[in-house]
Amino acid sequence: MRVIILSAGLGERLRPLTLKRAKPAVEFLNMPMLAFPYFWLDTVSLSDVVFNTHYLPESVRKAAMHVVNPNTQLHFSHEDEILGSGGGIWNARFLLKGDSDFGVANADGVVTFNEMDALEQMLRFHQSKNALATLLVCPLEGVGKDKPGVWLDKYGEVVNFGKAPKKENLHCLHYASYMFLSDRIWDYFPEGESNILYDVVEPAIAQGEKVYGFESPGMRWFETGNCADYLAATRTCLEFLRDGHPHAAGLKRMLERFAPDYSQRSDLSQLRLIDDSAEIETAADFTGFNVVGREAHIGNSRLTDCVVLPGAQVSSGTPHSSEAII
Repeated sequence: MRVIILSAGLGERLRPLTLKRAKPAVEFLNMPMLAFPYFWLDTVSLSDVVFNTHYLPESVRKAAMHVVNPNTQLHFSHEDEILGSGGGIWNARFLLKGDSDFGVANADGVVTFNEMDALEQMLRFHQSKNALATLLVCPLEGVGKDKPGVWLDKYGEVVNFGKAPKKENLHCLHYASYMFLSDRIWDYFPEGESNILYDVVEPAIAQGEKVYGFESPGMRWFETGNCADYLAATRTCLEFLRDGHPHAAGLKRMLERFAPDYSQRSDLSQLRLIDDSAEIETAADFTGFNVVGREAHIGNSRLTDCVVLPGAQVSSGTPHSSEAII
């Protein structure tokens, strides 16, 4: 199967982390965020994966080349001007055409599942319905009120997107970063910039195409767009690993595949994930949850509820840091 993993915009809410690398290349649990959608999409046997790029494209290229299986064809589709989620897919159409269906995911889509075959189940559902599009959806506080969402009828069929339903007796769920599209979708794309949901899928629904939401029981979609949410998501995922939560199976496989060097200094029972290459002074003290990236240096200081990114330096005597990304 061919898939496209769509890079986010400028990542302004996550600055200063995104000043030197695009958001999909920012590490989460010592893996670039784009490793998450790639890992889950790779469970449906990928032949080709396309990453679109715009802001700091070399950071996305470097991260993608680090995680993508060499047996999978890797492509990049660059945009000098941001084309939006629909325009990004249209711009890469010549790399995506050829199969009856293809996959799409957001490159910063940090999602965990109870079951390793969740996306295989979703793809089978999509094909059984002969759907134009099938969207992964989940509950989220405020969706359909403060936040736009996916409005579905009682059969799981999508009616419209946004903050308000177009008819009665609909319920609203959050679009959780993944979708499968039939090759019929190409008939509905405008040229140039567009949004895949509002400018492509919704007009297709109006013309009679069937679009469905797919819920994977127990899945989690994590907001990582700002530092506070990024840290909260980090804590939750470390707790999954500590507690042997059903989501831990996928997280462990990702770590073993994309960031395997964590066995010497990590203590997941203490919510501590430390890359083996990190240099840590003997008097360094960790409390709460902590993630330390490759080749980081930690002096004799105390860190509480912190993420230390690859190559970062925490000098000895640095004042106690709490809830920080360094």
